[in-house]
Amino acid sequence: MNMINPTNCSGSILFPEKGKEKAKITRLFTRPDLWKIKSSLNVTAEQLAVCLGVSPSLANGWLNGTRKPIGPARKLLLLLEGDPSLAEKLKAL
Repeated sequence: MNMINPTNCSGSILFPEKGKEKAKITRLFTRPDLWKIKSSLNVTAEQLAVCLGVSPSLANGWLNGTRKPIGPARKLLLLLEGDPSLAEKLKAL
């Protein structure tokens, strides 16, 4: 990368010509395996919903694939997938 010298501030360094440089955006979305989580915890969909603090219809939507968990719910499910013992701590909250 070119260093910007305050005495020689070239516009081409600060603002490259249009079309010369392109940014590449890569997104990686990991979906938690809800059936694996549900079976490892040995709970029903309703019990899973209570454990996560969401409505039963939302948990059923996740399990059926009509909805996908996003944001903090997705991260929490990924944590549960890696360590099912966290469910006991969640139930205590």
